[in-house]
Amino acid sequence: MNRQSVNRSQDAALPVHQFLYLAMALVLTLAGGLFYHSWQTARLADQVAAQTALLTQLKTNHATTLVKAAQPLPSANASPATLENIVPQERWVF
Repeated sequence: MNRQSVNRSQDAALPVHQFLYLAMALVLTLAGGLFYHSWQTARLADQVAAQTALLTQLKTNHATTLVKAAQPLPSANASPATLENIVPQERWVF
């Protein structure tokens, strides 16, 4: 009879242990997910900042190119004699 009471207490303790392991696994999974989410958010913010800086730089370069294109080219005032003296550069095409 003493043996049966010991078995009952062990049987009752088994669901408690399972519940504790399940709760620990759930907490660890949630903590890992939260860490991953915060890491992805920080990475995305860095990527957006880099893209914004690149777009700003491209717009600035485009604006300065348009200003330079509006200015007359220095070779437009050259005489035909100087244009004939220019040796064409060799181009390699593969």
